[in-house]
Amino acid sequence: MSSVIDYIECPNCKGEAFSDYYFRSGEEYVNCNECGYHYSQVIINRDKKLSELTNDDWVIKELKKPFGAYSIKYKDSFVTENGSIPSGKYYDIFVLNIKKETDIESCTISRFIDNEIIKEVII
Repeated sequence: MSSVIDYIECPNCKGEAFSDYYFRSGEEYVNCNECGYHYSQVIINRDKKLSELTNDDWVIKELKKPFGAYSIKYKDSFVTENGSIPSGKYYDIFVLNIKKETDIESCTISRFIDNEIIKEVII
């Protein structure tokens, strides 16, 4: 599938988020690596033609006020993994598990607090 990647203003922190829009299917993903905002619009019923899809064939998820965003760089890898931290409870579990890992080169968490991005170095 073909997609168009664009950089947009994050609806949560007003920083730079990226949008990945699959124009043939109408599916879309928006993520902010600074605050953790996430939006996705995905087809769940792939048995139908696009013209036959109804609202019931889509799943729309939005994480409007996330706890934060994480960025992990693994040893011996060129790739950085980024994602959202939905809540403080998830943050506590995430940090405990990350500190147990031995193959992580670095891990940071970004949070949008009082209209400012605050970064925390975990590893």
